Amino acid sequence: QIELGMCPVNAIRVAYTGELGWELHHPIEMQNYLFDLLEKAGEPHGMKLVGARAQNWLRQEKSYRAFGNELGRDATPAEADLPRFIDLEKEFHGKEAMVEKGIRSKACTLLIDGPSDADPWGREVLYTEDGTRVGRLTSGGYSVAFETSIGMGYVKPELAVEGTKLKVKMQDKLWDAVVTCDSPYDPKNETIRKDG
Repeated sequence: QIELGMCPVNAIRVAYTGELGWELHHPIEMQNYLFDLLEKAGEPHGMKLVGARAQNWLRQEKSYRAFGNELGRDATPAEADLPRFIDLEKEFHGKEAMVEKGIRSKACTLLIDGPSDADPWGREVLYTEDGTRVGRLTSGGYSVAFETSIGMGYVKPELAVEGTKLKVKMQDKLWDAVVTCDSPYDPKNETIRKDG
């Protein structure tokens, strides 16, 4: 708990973008005051505003799932490939249904060699190299770190393996894509664990 100017703030070190960052939780009536204060303090350091689309691209480089995209009613936590959040030794709501469904499809992150003038948004169809439909993207965008398109989506479990070559349909054409590791940007989370 800190104060920024005259604004009480709960500063929480979290990083939805994969970089060392902070969320500042504050009274909503102080929003404009705090925004102006931070913008002025950041000016000498070259701080710039970024939009939600840029944040969405960065979270995909970390394979962070988003509610309404990778997380929702369409997939279980096991299918979302979140085993660290599942403890089958405990009882929880939906456990029986999740176990019964098994893993019908699995979340993965893909780097895409797409068109130079467009990036995926999500909902694009994924195919094998022989043209068999095997899944869909749930998110898409541009990866600044890898200088190519990036996407997250669901495919048949046996295809959600690093190195699997797929195709993404964009602009009525199939583009090369490859399944990458989970969290291709800083996979060991060294950046967000730095002191700072």
